[in-house]
Amino acid sequence: MAVNGRHEHAFFNPAGIAFEIRCFHAAPGTTFHGAASAEFTWFAGYRWRVVLCATCHTHLGWLFTGDGLFYGLIADRLH
Repeated sequence: MAVNGRHEHAFFNPAGIAFEIRCFHAAPGTTFHGAASAEFTWFAGYRWRVVLCATCHTHLGWLFTGDGLFYGLIADRLH
């Protein structure tokens, strides 16, 4: 899905780690970790939660909630 006009985005987290993410309406096989946070959000008006693989618990990206919801999944962790 497109968010802010694009399916793919590149960002840095506060520690300086770069992430290329792709946006999706759904992410079957995932689970969440932690409470939603607005700190350092990459998308204005959205809160985020960490998304993990439901089987191996690898960090796959984030669930963004605000005016709707979407998943921002780390491109090089998708197979």
